[in-house]
Amino acid sequence: MARKRRRLTLRELASKAGISYDTARAVEAGNLQTGLGAYLAMLWAMGLESEIQMFADPERDEEGKQLELTRLPQRVRHSKERFDGEF
Repeated sequence: MARKRRRLTLRELASKAGISYDTARAVEAGNLQTGLGAYLAMLWAMGLESEIQMFADPERDEEGKQLELTRLPQRVRHSKERFDGEF
């Protein structure tokens, strides 16, 4: 859909992304055997870099944040530092 909105043929997008036509076709078909780099290259070629950044944004990982909260200790204690009289 994004490619068509930009009025790009699949060959044009593949060339712009630096991947083969067959790989671009596999990406559009949703072929899971296609490398992640090809998907990212096509997003980049269409100017959708912000979509790429969302993949790795830890703030969007709701499940991970909940797991982290369950593992946090109830209390945190700091040991008192002893002063040895030296500066």
